Amino acid sequence: MELLEREGPLEALAQALEDAREGRGSTVLVTGEPGIGKSALVSQFMRDHGERARFLTGTCDDLSVPRPLGPLRDLALTGELADALRSEAPPHRIHALLLDLLAERPRPTVLILEDVHWADDATIDVITVIGRRIARLPALLVLTYRSGEVEPGDPLATALDAIRGGTSVYLRPAPLSRSAVTTLARGRGDAEQIFAATGGNPFYVGELIRSSPGAVPPSVAGAVVGRASRLPESSRRLVELVAMVPTRMPTWILDAIMPEWAEAAEEPERRELLSVEPGSVRFRHELARTAIRSSVPGARRRGLHEDILRALVDGGADPAEIVHHAAEAGNVDALVAYTPVAARRATSAASYREAYSHLHLAVEFADRYPPGERGALLEEFAWTAYVVGRLEEALDAIDLAVAIADESGDRMALGRTTRIRSRLHWYAGDGSAAWREAESAVQVLEPLGPSVELARAYSGLAQLAMLSAHDEEALEWGRRALELAVPLGADDVRAHALVSMGVVRMQRSVDDTAALLEGVEAGMAAGEHHEVVRGLLGLAYTDLQAMRPAASLEFCERGRRYAETHQVDTLLAYLNVILAWLRLRAGDWEEAEHLALVELDTGASVSRLLAQTVLTELAVRRGDSDAAERLTAAADAAERTGEIQRLGPVFELQVERALTGGGPMPAARLARLIEVAGAESLRSGPEAARVAAWAAVAGERLAFDGEAPPAYAAMMAGDYATAARHFGAAGWTYDEALMRSLLDDEASLTEALRTARALSAEPLERRVLARMREAGLPIPRAPKAAPSADPAGLTPRQLEVLGLLADGSTNAEIAERLFLSPRTVEHHVEAILGKLGVSSRREAARLAGEHPMTGGSPA
Repeated sequence: MELLEREGPLEALAQALEDAREGRGSTVLVTGEPGIGKSALVSQFMRDHGERARFLTGTCDDLSVPRPLGPLRDLALTGELADALRSEAPPHRIHALLLDLLAERPRPTVLILEDVHWADDATIDVITVIGRRIARLPALLVLTYRSGEVEPGDPLATALDAIRGGTSVYLRPAPLSRSAVTTLARGRGDAEQIFAATGGNPFYVGELIRSSPGAVPPSVAGAVVGRASRLPESSRRLVELVAMVPTRMPTWILDAIMPEWAEAAEEPERRELLSVEPGSVRFRHELARTAIRSSVPGARRRGLHEDILRALVDGGADPAEIVHHAAEAGNVDALVAYTPVAARRATSAASYREAYSHLHLAVEFADRYPPGERGALLEEFAWTAYVVGRLEEALDAIDLAVAIADESGDRMALGRTTRIRSRLHWYAGDGSAAWREAESAVQVLEPLGPSVELARAYSGLAQLAMLSAHDEEALEWGRRALELAVPLGADDVRAHALVSMGVVRMQRSVDDTAALLEGVEAGMAAGEHHEVVRGLLGLAYTDLQAMRPAASLEFCERGRRYAETHQVDTLLAYLNVILAWLRLRAGDWEEAEHLALVELDTGASVSRLLAQTVLTELAVRRGDSDAAERLTAAADAAERTGEIQRLGPVFELQVERALTGGGPMPAARLARLIEVAGAESLRSGPEAARVAAWAAVAGERLAFDGEAPPAYAAMMAGDYATAARHFGAAGWTYDEALMRSLLDDEASLTEALRTARALSAEPLERRVLARMREAGLPIPRAPKAAPSADPAGLTPRQLEVLGLLADGSTNAEIAERLFLSPRTVEHHVEAILGKLGVSSRREAARLAGEHPMTGGSPA
């Protein structure tokens, strides 16, 4: 069918290709409803520029569980990258080789990945890695996906958000106009009916035009099925068979099932149902395949899937494809045999959601496995469920694995699974349960004699003690772990113990980083990527608590880069929240909120808890209406962990809110903190210094005798002027202003007022104004807003939201377009209404038409 009304998107693609030729690569996002012509647009682009660039095209599968790196495996590749994909090379190796391929000249490379709304985790990682580096490459990354199928918080949404901005082009093809439909339907006499029935969707228009002249079919699916019903019997069978396979049917499978398929394909190809390509046969559009598949009776569908399954097993096909067709055929024996294999392959490619889905299916048939295999399967499922953020399922699975080990009398397995259960409880934020299980694991394993599992159990206790600020206990458990791990060659345990012990030593003296850096190096040498990132995280977090933001940011960025390269996603989420905290303290509240909200939506429980604390701090300082509710929830979650590093920041906010809100100091909360964390954990370390400093502001003195950051030491001494100077030197202007609000001189209060107004920190502003009035001091008038590119004072992100409001987009549509969570969009809309001085979205949309930064003209 002729391609009409696509000149604008084709010009945008051509310009992006020209930029890529000059070494300025970009990502092109092509989105829209099914049938809108995303693939047709990309195909036309390839035809127009086939001589000017190298095109590589892959399509994501609509399998029940996608193949890891499925679209990359479909590329016509040779050389090292092809070998790496075949040999299941580690993800970072595949990323490096793919980047090398995209950097080749003289012609630019265009990598097209279609239907990425079906992408597996490993493919999403590829998109993220390329998207973040594309600006420096002579290449173009083109992604097509269906609008409405990428929810905020989905891994793909997070990836697209990470790469959007100056190096991305967003294309959303519009439906065809009435005029275009009339042009395409010339000679039929029913163009108006076709336009009314399809709304201008190009696929629907094409199907109805191809249907018999006369009455328009009641549905597009009916038109597709009607065309198929008029095929010869052998052709109908082929069409039904091909419809059972998402994306495309390899010809070697057809050769095995239906040797005469080539002759049967002639008529459906002539009628534009199927497309026969070298090595495969596919439908011209996924919607047509879906229509045919849905028309096949259930019993016949199962039989066709069984035929495909046999061919796949005989041909040694990808286990993910085997599992898909086994599930559709209801073949339990095949599911039992291949789901663990498919899961392990997915795990090796870092496609953890896919591994989880396979193992979830396997666990449904757990009673079909011998007890030993069943326990191992449940252990695998527990770990994978944890990785994808399904902690409740992980805990349920590990409980079953513990029970199986206990019943079988396998004490080593019992100790191992109990240790894993401890770790999962910690990630769920349940500190007391984590301690209980960790100690139980040691009790089970010690009578069995020295072992790697016992070393791991000792090291687990060292980490828990470190997190609870039980320094001597942490060092002792770490020493025991090393005494076993080193002679047994357990390099992973050695790295884990060194990192935990290194954090303790750095918390005692912030410049004592040698042990922690040794742990990072040990992790690198052992290939223990998790421990490398944990060590860098420990450096970043301790520097943050010690008020050394520059050093913290350096280690945070190093950790983030390493975690992204090696897919250590659970700790990457934690590092992202540390970055959010650094941004918040530096005064970049909007960016801090955005980073924290992403992790609140998608991170593991521990990172969500930290994100919750960051957002609570922001709410308290901004004076949000839900600040009290957030503070209560954060306090409850922190208390459940029993860890000073969770409890301390919340106590600080409780004192701060009492200061800026005029409420009573949280004496009862402090007493509860001491009871939960233990008095010993409050004697040393930057977290304990923080608690002692804010306790002093609240009028309470704690027995702190360790090394304290200078600002906290000054607070403990009641020297708020010195504390303010140290906060200012760190660039933490809000904290500086809060300390100045505790002073009485005019200069300090005036400076505090200026900072509060600049940050829109209304509670602090009210406090300072009240103090100045009580002292009879002159109150400076609020300065006029400084001239800016936006007269209304909207941030760049708020201008984006306003522009979409003017287009009539709903919050959900804005969230999808900008890859934000609905909650973030709601906050932006509220802020826009306030800054524009209007009370409704309609009024804001009207003003947007006059706003120079959204393309309007000032009144």
